[in-house]
Amino acid sequence: MFVNTLSLATKFKKGFSTILFLLLVCTVFATKIKNRDSLLSLPMFSSDQLIKIEIKGDLLGLINDIDQERSYHDCTLKVQNLEKEKWVHLNVKIKTRGNFRLRKQNCNFPPLRFKIPVSIAKGTVFEGQNRLKYVSHCQSQIKNYDQHTIEEYLIYKMYNVITDHSYRVRLTQTTFIETNTNDTLVKYGFFLEDKDDVATRNGKTILNFKNIKQYDVDRKSMVMLSLFQLMIGNADWDVTRLHNIDVISVDKHSIPVAVPYDFDWSGIINHSYFTLSPKIDPDAKYKRQYKGMQWSREELENAFMEFKELRNIFLEKITTCQYLNPENRNKLVSYIDEFYHLINSKKDIRNEILRKSSKIPSGT
Repeated sequence: MFVNTLSLATKFKKGFSTILFLLLVCTVFATKIKNRDSLLSLPMFSSDQLIKIEIKGDLLGLINDIDQERSYHDCTLKVQNLEKEKWVHLNVKIKTRGNFRLRKQNCNFPPLRFKIPVSIAKGTVFEGQNRLKYVSHCQSQIKNYDQHTIEEYLIYKMYNVITDHSYRVRLTQTTFIETNTNDTLVKYGFFLEDKDDVATRNGKTILNFKNIKQYDVDRKSMVMLSLFQLMIGNADWDVTRLHNIDVISVDKHSIPVAVPYDFDWSGIINHSYFTLSPKIDPDAKYKRQYKGMQWSREELENAFMEFKELRNIFLEKITTCQYLNPENRNKLVSYIDEFYHLINSKKDIRNEILRKSSKIPSGT
């Protein structure tokens, strides 16, 4: 009898432990489930207020780790809590990322990727963010070069106005402290929303299918995307090759939507490494290349009308950014005004868009 009772007690304890374990696992997975509402409630991208942070670590080792097999480096991230009553120190891992901007001849300070333990970020602006891309200032020695980073940040903010199918961003003023030398560098940068979060926020998932044509994706958003790239003078994108483009969809049978990113190679920014496409005549009236399709007249007219309605909002994004120098502000405004001159001229629309674009195959 004693043996049977003991056996039953042992089985009960094992069964109870199993139940507790399963409940714990379910709880952990439940906290990781993201949806539109939970993503919109997270603090990182719910505000335009500048974040001031401090990154401390072996930064020379970090930024020089640019080989094919790059590693994460342990760093300390200092940030204020959400109530701004105290500073919090987070132990994070950071590694370099990118392709073109990873090369020393293009940027001596490459873009970064942050890995942040969810458990320690609660109560800070990083709450709910476990992996984030960071767009850096590129050049550390050139004075005010991080103005270009602010310009790219504003391009993302302008595209946010057009559609929710876009990357959200958050501007930072980052103090980098090299622990081996105590050297300090203060520069502007910005965090970029995780691509899976962009898809989830829109009720979709990432599609990794190449060879998708522009005319295969959601037409209205594609027309607006192609004209937006013309507005900022960016020809460094391609839907078919998924070059600086993500494609998201409800499922593989639904009409996908193209989401652009990486706007650094834009004429409106004019980075030190920027060069005009060889397809652009150096004497051309508009030194920008249209890479969209030859959309129907109705589609273009509707898009032009929408761009005209958004003009003041675009310009407000630029003129109200207090961190942008007057010289850079005027440059952006002038570049965008030139685009509006183009779409207000039937002759320029014909010469710069219709005659320089490929026709859509019949039956599509």
